[in-house]
Amino acid sequence: MPQIVMSKLKGQKLDKTVQSKSFAFLQKLAADDTSPGLHIEPMQKAADARARTGRVDQYWRAVLFKLDQKNGESIYVYDGTWPHDEAIERARTRVLHFNPINGITEIIEQGMPPAGELLPDYPPVIQKPNKPAESFLATHGYLLTDLTDALGFDALVAQRIFAATSEDELLQMSESLANQWQIDALLGLAVGDTVEKIRESLGFGAGPVEPDVVPEPLAEETEDDRLAKGLQHPAARMQFTFIENDEELQRVIEGGDFGAWRVFLHPEQRKYAEKDFNGAFRMSGGAGTGKTVVLLHRARRLARESTSARIVLTTFTKALSSALERDLERLDPAIPWAKGLGKPGVLVRGIDALAVAVRDTAGAQFGQAAEHVFGAPIEPRGSLIGNDIGWREAIDDADVDLPEPLQSPSFFEGEYLQVILPNRVTSQEAYFKVRRPGRGIALDRRKRVAVWAVVEQYRQSARHMGSLSFSEVSAIASAYLEHSVEGGLADHVLVDEGQDLTPLHWQLLRALAGEHKNDLFIAEDTHQRIYGHPVVLSRYGIKITGRSRRLTLNYRTTQQNLRFALGVLEGADFVDSDGNEENEHGYRSARSGPLPRVVSATSESGQYDNVAEVIKGWLADDEISPETVAVLTRSRNQGLKLKDQLADRGVIAAVAEPGDAGVGHPVVLTMHKAKGMEFSRVLLFNVSEGSIPNTWALKGVAPEELDDAMLRERSLLYVAASRARDELVISWAGKASPLLEQSTAPDSQHLGAN
Repeated sequence: MPQIVMSKLKGQKLDKTVQSKSFAFLQKLAADDTSPGLHIEPMQKAADARARTGRVDQYWRAVLFKLDQKNGESIYVYDGTWPHDEAIERARTRVLHFNPINGITEIIEQGMPPAGELLPDYPPVIQKPNKPAESFLATHGYLLTDLTDALGFDALVAQRIFAATSEDELLQMSESLANQWQIDALLGLAVGDTVEKIRESLGFGAGPVEPDVVPEPLAEETEDDRLAKGLQHPAARMQFTFIENDEELQRVIEGGDFGAWRVFLHPEQRKYAEKDFNGAFRMSGGAGTGKTVVLLHRARRLARESTSARIVLTTFTKALSSALERDLERLDPAIPWAKGLGKPGVLVRGIDALAVAVRDTAGAQFGQAAEHVFGAPIEPRGSLIGNDIGWREAIDDADVDLPEPLQSPSFFEGEYLQVILPNRVTSQEAYFKVRRPGRGIALDRRKRVAVWAVVEQYRQSARHMGSLSFSEVSAIASAYLEHSVEGGLADHVLVDEGQDLTPLHWQLLRALAGEHKNDLFIAEDTHQRIYGHPVVLSRYGIKITGRSRRLTLNYRTTQQNLRFALGVLEGADFVDSDGNEENEHGYRSARSGPLPRVVSATSESGQYDNVAEVIKGWLADDEISPETVAVLTRSRNQGLKLKDQLADRGVIAAVAEPGDAGVGHPVVLTMHKAKGMEFSRVLLFNVSEGSIPNTWALKGVAPEELDDAMLRERSLLYVAASRARDELVISWAGKASPLLEQSTAPDSQHLGAN
């Protein structure tokens, strides 16, 4: 049977009817390419003899390239469905070409030099008057031969790239390139990556190929064989994908841009999805770099390799875990789901739900394992409470002399989660000895006596109430696994949003998987930590030194929006889970778009007017689906009030939760809830002084912990700004948030000044 290879087409959008007809055509082609109804016809005077067209209907034609295989079967590379005349012209002028420098098969235009592609609307190089143009790449140490002989750009494209005088000009050029490997290579050059790093990230091999030693095809290898092999290159698979069945074919055709992650992976993403690791591995990366995509593909790969594998996919919140489960099913509807913890297949749970699943598995042994955490076994407790519940009452009931910084419930919650439970402190004497790295507030012996009295009061009250906090469930679950379950209850544990997990969560995950090949795979972004405190993984038995890599290419948002979001982070110090400084250097986007807009007002009412006008402008565009428009607020109450105010101004919006089905209206949700989501258009509401950072959220925070709380506020704004795919608007009333001082939005608009 013929093999169908789909190509990722830049800018082509087909309506549902044409999508359906294209699917039917390709489905028939994959079954029998000799069927006369397909009208597979070679082109007259074509630049490539492999070019074909096929009849989708009277008006539409599919453009194909046919490769003959030694086994008698054929490979058809699908280059889109186009109107009849456009399809004929496209088939006559495009060539399926093997690039001998980097080993990639690519589609190029007739008349272009044979190693790359340059589109007709490529922006010209503009010479500045009275000043000779200075090459941006030359001033940064690159040579023209780096582009041609090491990366595989053709001479003409390389010369134009080399003539660019700024990073922005290079980014503009990237928009005109059709082959994805060229775009990624150019973005790497723009941010100063070495040629060796670019070649490695794209899977080009250990070193450049010298022009005079380009390998010839093997004697028994035909040019079609070479082209087919080049389609399998990791960098080519950003552009092409081999279709395995009708279900996958339909998903590719209907997926569109938002669904491209399911099929087209960057070589680095594919490497981390498919590679085996001798122990825990950490993959970091900024918002939109595809960390979650890698996790999903890795989960599928592990499930396919072994039907008996017990795979756990977990993240910080229930909403995010539901999104992971939904997206994994979209990736592969045939994924084998586990029937419970410790069973074969894939189990997707939030981290707290995972701890509860361990409790349920342990049965009576769970209460016995509590001796390692509390110093004595416990009877079953039916009530689960939040980690912040009960501390105010414990402080009051203990009635001890506490210095003012220690009178905060947030201090005790942090001390319990970061020090007491992870170290399994069961007595005052043990608390005297325990180390407290990173806690900020120093405690002498007298203060520790007072703190421990509050902890004992908290535990006594919980015992009387028959309750356990979620953190205590995690601590007991870890102890149960360590002492009662040899080898853990999972073979592979994959973690998303790892930066938000607590030490107790990491102890649980360490015990859940045991230590072996491919045990823990962690995806995280230190800059997106909006909960909890920084954690160094090695303190909890998770060794990632030498097994940690970073993704830097953003696929979600535009370069303009990315710059704004990264500007929010400037001036702050971040430390990763390996204990090293984390910075945002090297992050770049594969997409370009309009600059972020700032709309300010002098009054609350004026801000509502501005927001309504922005949304009305978006909704006037028929190509923008209302549910892809989001307004993000700092709090839910703020969002509820905004919804009513928008309704008074003729804009119907829906206050949404993650996972809600499309509502047919713009959505309003909190910045926290937007974590892990993306929208075409995003408006950040009320980024005003006093709102962000949020005065209420900082109330009661111990002075020594204020810097970290401010860091979380900064990260929250970064998370919110990075939800936008295409257009970002920032709104405030009165004075702007001080967190915007480092961000740039040159086209600021001051509207509704009333």
